[in-house]
Amino acid sequence: MGAPIADEPAEFSLLVDLASEPVGRRWLRGVATLAMLCGAALVFSPGIDPFSTALAETVAPARQFQMNPMLGGADDDGSSGAKAAGDPADSRPVVASNASEIRVQGAVTDGLYWSLRSAGVTPQVAADYLHILSTRIDVGSDVAPYDRFDLVVSRSPGLPLLYAALHRADAPDVELMKWTVGGKTDWFDADAGSSEGSPGLMAPVARRITSGFGVRYHPILHIARMHTGIDFGAAWGSPIVAAADGQVIAAGWAGGYGREVQVAHGGGIVTLYGHMSGIAASPGDIVRQGQVIGYVGSSGLSTGPHVHFEVRMNGQPVDPMQVRLQSRSVVSGPARVAFNERLKQLLAVGKA
Repeated sequence: MGAPIADEPAEFSLLVDLASEPVGRRWLRGVATLAMLCGAALVFSPGIDPFSTALAETVAPARQFQMNPMLGGADDDGSSGAKAAGDPADSRPVVASNASEIRVQGAVTDGLYWSLRSAGVTPQVAADYLHILSTRIDVGSDVAPYDRFDLVVSRSPGLPLLYAALHRADAPDVELMKWTVGGKTDWFDADAGSSEGSPGLMAPVARRITSGFGVRYHPILHIARMHTGIDFGAAWGSPIVAAADGQVIAAGWAGGYGREVQVAHGGGIVTLYGHMSGIAASPGDIVRQGQVIGYVGSSGLSTGPHVHFEVRMNGQPVDPMQVRLQSRSVVSGPARVAFNERLKQLLAVGKA
């Protein structure tokens, strides 16, 4: 018999049935071929961009804005940066200026802060605006979509804020202007009337009193001892406001009081706000009645979220329910005339 005939080599082919082919050199060659074909389809097929989706997610459209356009020159088409008023439910910002001031107006469409930033307001001016408004309203919950912001800044270095307003659809407007009375610069309502304030203390939170002033059985120490203030039960994170005008003299950790803020009101009167979860004031700050200075928590010796509110007269705790304060100064007489004239000037910015 002749010599056995060797197997003929298999015909070379790029086509491989990956499902039936055993794993080997032909199977690996088929996988490589499939990968190259898929890559070629992505590269050369019209209208397919495999990277566009990933890149589109890097910046949310609502967060794209031009930095501070009110200070820029003309747009590419030669027009100014100001938008024309009168668009339907105009949500676009209106920017106007004169030789000394810049005015920005617009609608709240994406939260108040981001709406300000989208209008070109700098981060510092936006923060100052929110801080000023927080002395009158809760800028988190008291601002509705399409309420309109309105502010005026000086062209001087730092762009100091001169006027801050929020025109609200379903609530009273807030209008504040910076003004100096008796050598002290402060923010006054546009009618200069609410600067009189309240003859008494304002509750730090709008909630019920859960523990009064006087001797009580301490829920943690389990002894009878003097309770030197009153407690307001409130939800965690609720804003705590200053009970009256004053200056912050302490803000930080204070043992059993936890995180606390102390405000001096003159005449030897100091108010204390304890057990906060967060503090929104610093020593030296001048605060107005109703201004947010912290948030409800349960820090220190506390069994649950609440505000410990204490009033001290010449260092001695007194019943907060019995304290009355003098009203604050008002803009009146010739100063009121000058105040009104300055307000009129600021509101004229951008008007023909």
